[in-house]
Amino acid sequence: MESCELLTKVYRLINLYNAKAKKPHTYTGGLVLYPAQSHMVEIIGDNESITVTRIAEEYMITKGAVSQILSFLDEKGLIVRKPSEKGGRTTELYLSEKGKRILAEHREMHRPMTEQVTALTSQLSPDSLAVLEQMADIIEENIRTL
Repeated sequence: MESCELLTKVYRLINLYNAKAKKPHTYTGGLVLYPAQSHMVEIIGDNESITVTRIAEEYMITKGAVSQILSFLDEKGLIVRKPSEKGGRTTELYLSEKGKRILAEHREMHRPMTEQVTALTSQLSPDSLAVLEQMADIIEENIRTL
């Protein structure tokens, strides 16, 4: 595959993701979440005690956008906010039991893709994986500077 074909596939993937990001998913019990909300549940589930600032920095989302999503998740009973043991005004985020159930359902929805990608990447050498990671970094940096 030529590099132009690969970039075309990347652009198609970005466009597809952008279109899907506008469509909500209905979870068990009728809870409707948009992908940004579902992925915020996933971020918190994968990083218990994470803070708003860390989410914003690591996932390149504004603090305002993070706070807006968190307010919705809080209202739906999916997260728990606790004052940081380090003191100050920092609040740490955790999933509630309901949030953990939503995360499990979300992961199950993505399981087939995760298994396929894992099967493919497990066949690659460490050097090949490093090249893929470098490509992703280049694409990320170029999108960021557009």
